[in-house]
Amino acid sequence: IAYIAYYRMVPLLFFTLWMIIFLALILLLLVIFWVWAIIDCIASRLSIREKLFWIIVIILLSIFGALLYFIFSRLRGEMKLDKTNKGKRLFRSKSNRLIAGVCGGIGEYLGIDPTIIRLIWVIFTILSMGAGILAYIIAWIIIPEKK
Repeated sequence: IAYIAYYRMVPLLFFTLWMIIFLALILLLLVIFWVWAIIDCIASRLSIREKLFWIIVIILLSIFGALLYFIFSRLRGEMKLDKTNKGKRLFRSKSNRLIAGVCGGIGEYLGIDPTIIRLIWVIFTILSMGAGILAYIIAWIIIPEKK
């Protein structure tokens, strides 16, 4: 009877071992991606202020922050902000609004499609278990509406 119980346990042990190895490899890949984002940010042609901002975002938001960094750095072509952004203010959009115009205003401010901002916001909300909703409400209160 102990012999039969042993053979029933072997597949379970192998499955558990393979799951541990699989999860360890996924974790290793995520850590490599995170470190790669930090190194890429440091080696980029961003100003010191922008580098500091992105390093803080990457460290605080970990994998999600690294993903945001790569999305925005590729969309903005190494984040080359032209001189027209100096003195530019962030407003909630009146024309690009679905709820309160927060994502539309951020999209207009960054010069990218607001749909991308909305998708990133939804992903952030799902990954943060709803914290994106609170962040949206706070942004709704803090960001003034365009006149």
